[in-house]
Amino acid sequence: MTAVALAGLVWVALRLNKALRPAAVDVGWWDHFHPAKYAPLAHLLDEDEVRFLRSQPSCSFRIIQSFRAERARICLRFLNEIRDDFDRLQAVGQALVIASRCSASFPEELLRHRLRFTLAWWRVRLCLPLWRLGLAEPDTAPLLDALQSSSAAVRLAFAPAS
Repeated sequence: MTAVALAGLVWVALRLNKALRPAAVDVGWWDHFHPAKYAPLAHLLDEDEVRFLRSQPSCSFRIIQSFRAERARICLRFLNEIRDDFDRLQAVGQALVIASRCSASFPEELLRHRLRFTLAWWRVRLCLPLWRLGLAEPDTAPLLDALQSSSAAVRLAFAPAS
């Protein structure tokens, strides 16, 4: 049992270390980043599509399984991309803090955004296997809202003072 606890502690420490390291920022990324890119995530796991598929005469359990598996695979890709973009967004925010180009309260705001995003991300991620089994429908709205509000906060801090 102690080895399992130690392994879990090491895993958490490695994840925290990665999360606290600033990601490399591609200047071109910032110019073209828009949270709306992830809007399809809101409809990707929509149960209405599964219900429609079930209503078709030629639909079978295997087709539903395949549909859910493919949608879950696509959702995982979206989740990884959205996490990477959020990390880049946080890196821009951290750069603003280091350069003293933001308010004194901005570092705490960055942390609040990270916590909110991470919690929403894990809720969707952990609900995904249940969705594949037809037991739950992940709510992606808090995740998309967290990305949007974080992006707005960083853009506001990044804007030149007038």
